[in-house]
Amino acid sequence: MTTYLAQGFFKGILIIGLCAVAALLSCDDQDETPSKLSNANLLFSTDTVLFDTLLTDRLSVTKRLRIYNPNTEAISISEISLSAGAEYALMINGAEENHAEDLLLNGKDSLLILVKLTVGKQDLDDPYLIKDIITTYWNGNTHQTLLMAWGQDAIYMGNEILCDMTFTADRPYVFYDSVLIDTGCLLTLEAGATLLFDANAPLLVAGQLIAVGDSSHPITFRNSRWDIDYRIAPGQWPGLHFLIGSQNNLLDYTIIENAITGITIGNPDEDTLADLTLKHSIIRHSSRAGLVAYSSDVVGENLLIMNSGSSNVINAAGGFYHYTHCTFVNIPNSFYTSDPATIFTNSLILSDESKISNHLYLTLHNSIVWGPSDNDLWSSDDGQAGWSSSIHHNLIHSNTALNDNYIFFDSLISLFQDTENYNYELDSGSVAIDLGQNSPVWDDLLGRARDEHPDLGAYEKQNQ
Repeated sequence: MTTYLAQGFFKGILIIGLCAVAALLSCDDQDETPSKLSNANLLFSTDTVLFDTLLTDRLSVTKRLRIYNPNTEAISISEISLSAGAEYALMINGAEENHAEDLLLNGKDSLLILVKLTVGKQDLDDPYLIKDIITTYWNGNTHQTLLMAWGQDAIYMGNEILCDMTFTADRPYVFYDSVLIDTGCLLTLEAGATLLFDANAPLLVAGQLIAVGDSSHPITFRNSRWDIDYRIAPGQWPGLHFLIGSQNNLLDYTIIENAITGITIGNPDEDTLADLTLKHSIIRHSSRAGLVAYSSDVVGENLLIMNSGSSNVINAAGGFYHYTHCTFVNIPNSFYTSDPATIFTNSLILSDESKISNHLYLTLHNSIVWGPSDNDLWSSDDGQAGWSSSIHHNLIHSNTALNDNYIFFDSLISLFQDTENYNYELDSGSVAIDLGQNSPVWDDLLGRARDEHPDLGAYEKQNQ
């Protein structure tokens, strides 16, 4: 009797379960019956999928296009197709294909299309437009989504030794591995030249680098990724490295950005002639420091160094350093750092605990030094190697007085136009206006004339 009742109970449960499954299947079948109505609309996340400029023979980032069905009933998409398909490639609902048919899109559901492209060479100097169209068909309706990208032919270099060459502005130069300017050799960069670097590609200078742009056509050194997430992303390439023996280098109207360290130079010698001269130039968005020099001779005029993961300027183990009308600023910052904006020292402790010491000569005039530290002009004299300095008519963020300079510790003073967007031109009420001393530097970072009462820093406030 007990067995019979148990069997009956389990049969009842089985029947109830089968009925429930049948009911669910019946509902699913009903939900998946596509609507035939022509006014059953689909919604598209965008009408245009736009890519940033893409270098030839390089795969783009992947963009997304989503198709929504806002209706309660399913819709049968009869076809999704790419018109040309030469450069663009699609992944439709998980399948890598540029054409798909009879796709059922349930009510209140969506379908994902991934889009990418590779640009082929067209042997053109100027960027060229690459267009295609994704067409979606359903219930007699048609929707077209435009695909747009700019392609750019480039000159690729890697694992090469250069000697006595000139780079023009015609096409960008892309470095996929390290490149060396050999000893006794010269690389000349014309105004508007663009040098792009992959992640493991430094430019090594054992010879000489002459890069002279102008205010309208600066020379750019930066990472090779142009999509929006990488435009100001620090640490994308190793930077410029000037090696022992490299002398008489000139960077004028140049921009160095997104490096690990923007410039590294180490060239101990017996003279004080400039190994590197920087004029009308910007070093920005470095994950470590902007300018690191060891026992070297560096001249900086109208130089802006900003947004560094550590200090903007590190000059160590002695050397000759002359800075006039420079702006070294680290506020705001993409990083958390309490390092001073500038560090000057006549000694350096190496990893094996040994020390290098040399006489340090420092001149700092008419400049702005501003950062997150209690003292953003940090200096250290070991008392043995020698120290000579001329530091005057500078605006410095510090809690320590320094004669002949303007010392502020209040971070709320009026100074720059828009630090949140890295605009370090002086605002109309800036405390740095007219505080400078006349100097041989007669113009500012943008090539604009300075008046008889020059402003501090790299920019001269212009009268409207």
